[in-house]
Amino acid sequence: MKKVCSTVLASLLVLSTVPGGAEAAPNKEKERVIVVFKESAKNIPLSIEGMEVRQQYKNIPAAALEVPKAALNGLKNNPNVAHVEVDQTVQIENQTQDWGIPKLKAPSAWQSGYTGKGVKVSVVDTGISPHPDLTISGGASFSTVTSSYADDNGHGTHVAGIIGARNNSIGTVGIAHEASIYAVKALEANGSGSLSSIIAGIDWSITNDMDVINLSLGTTSPSTTLQQVVDRANNAGILVVAAAGNNGRADGTGDLVNYPARYSSAIAVAATDINNNRASFSATGSTVEVAAPGVSINSTLANGGYGQMSGTSMATPYVAGNLALMKQAFPTLSSSQLRTKLSQESIDLGTAGRDTWFGNGLVQAPTSGGTTQPVQALTTTVSTSKSTYYAGEVVSISSTVLNSNGQAVANADVRVTVTQPNGATLTGTGKTSSTGAITFTLSTSSSSQRGTYQVKSDATLAGYTAGSATSSFRLL
Repeated sequence: MKKVCSTVLASLLVLSTVPGGAEAAPNKEKERVIVVFKESAKNIPLSIEGMEVRQQYKNIPAAALEVPKAALNGLKNNPNVAHVEVDQTVQIENQTQDWGIPKLKAPSAWQSGYTGKGVKVSVVDTGISPHPDLTISGGASFSTVTSSYADDNGHGTHVAGIIGARNNSIGTVGIAHEASIYAVKALEANGSGSLSSIIAGIDWSITNDMDVINLSLGTTSPSTTLQQVVDRANNAGILVVAAAGNNGRADGTGDLVNYPARYSSAIAVAATDINNNRASFSATGSTVEVAAPGVSINSTLANGGYGQMSGTSMATPYVAGNLALMKQAFPTLSSSQLRTKLSQESIDLGTAGRDTWFGNGLVQAPTSGGTTQPVQALTTTVSTSKSTYYAGEVVSISSTVLNSNGQAVANADVRVTVTQPNGATLTGTGKTSSTGAITFTLSTSSSSQRGTYQVKSDATLAGYTAGSATSSFRLL
């Protein structure tokens, strides 16, 4: 008889409601909302007096609307509508060099011929301004005030330079200086913008076949629609890289990672200084995946010059650019395999193993591509006993780990992360049995969040390439 190791993951007996902005603001005649429809949104199945359509998305059945406040209740109860949420404000993860280039071993990657050439990176931000040290391959604007994707803030241009500033005789140089950079303006001159515009920028990036999406922005409030479009990008094979946030505590305590970095379909990036210390502002939490330079980073400015900024906003494009190098170096690897390799080849910092400050460590640029010594790879599966559960039932989550020959791997470390519908995460860890299996249980109650739960299993073992798998279930 096969033995199965069972580990209790967590209890959902008490959950808080979704924070922030779920009700229409008082004293406003109209409310900006994002509406997810049960069917396609190509032809919006609504007729509301005074309604204005702000955005229609191509890859998810949703639209951003402006509707009279008095029509909100009727809108939520419309039989064609699956979900309504307020269009919240998203802030850039701002502010303060080239010192990061050698830290990531980028010059060695360039000597090996890896410059990001042929890889498409979209920078969803405040736009990118014309600059003598930048080449912009294209873009789009989802601003509410301008159709231009030029940068009227400076943040997006600085982010773009970290990725793709030219390797020439002037200014600075980006980590992936031959990557194709696309300017997707979704934030306004004041550094903030609507959630609907961010979603539109990601939606555009999916439609236009980007390889990497850089999101140096975030919000403390979850969004069902934002998660849906980030999941869609991830499922389309796009690497979504997002800033963990600048709201970290000086002592490094707390689970403070912002959205969308908090979602399992995004790579959450923390910031380090020149001495490989955690930047005091860098958000901490179990969803931090990797770290990169983010203090006093020198890059391009919107006025045609150069300057320093600090923030997880600066660390994020270092990772996005590094992934462009990796995609060029390992063209046969899938996006999930590149993501695993990114973590595996990072330099461990802080507490041994993955931790809440640095994730898997400081990312490193590839130097040898396909000529690296072959290693055994772990193949991981994860599934639940049913696809749908009712509140009060116990969810059984099973994961198996095999080697590249299909043989069971015992004593592999398995970490299961469950992302709830409101974006909060639960984790469980354990080791596989002699059959390569492990089972986690998740207790639910009448107060548990209803909706779709995302499940991710990560398996590691010394001498093997890490493996991961994802699944989902619904709680009714």
